[in-house]
Amino acid sequence: MVFDILAKNESGYLISNQTLKYLIANKIKDAEILKRNNRFPASVYIAGYAVEIALKYKVCKALQFDFGFPETTQELSAYRNYINRNYSKPLMIALNDIRTHNLNRLLFYSGIEFKIRNDFFSEWRIVTEWNPENRYRKVRIMSKSADKYLKAVNKIIKEIN
Repeated sequence: MVFDILAKNESGYLISNQTLKYLIANKIKDAEILKRNNRFPASVYIAGYAVEIALKYKVCKALQFDFGFPETTQELSAYRNYINRNYSKPLMIALNDIRTHNLNRLLFYSGIEFKIRNDFFSEWRIVTEWNPENRYRKVRIMSKSADKYLKAVNKIIKEIN
């Protein structure tokens, strides 16, 4: 089970970098299976989460969050304490900003925003059409759109990892 992969620290469970990589790969597989079975809205929806998780993985790398991604306020506090003890420079971000589904905000903190926005502009524009709130909406997505979305997602994720 996925909980076997979680890293334990003094404040609780973090989503380990190993788990993030596992989740990225499996969300992409799920999205492909859904697309092959003509479940295009679900395919795009799941693929969007793959991008979100990939960006959170990259944020962990950029911020040297070696223990994993903080999911709770308590875990964020543990990182703040760790950073304050181990680094002379102040942390330049509001840590609460990384606990989001907003792909643009996550890209900002990932350390690769310039490269993605410049070298993968059209793919990024397609990927950012994703919205987790679509789970509450009737969304009509056709096969071509799902194909286009998954191709863009795969390019972006390949670059992130």
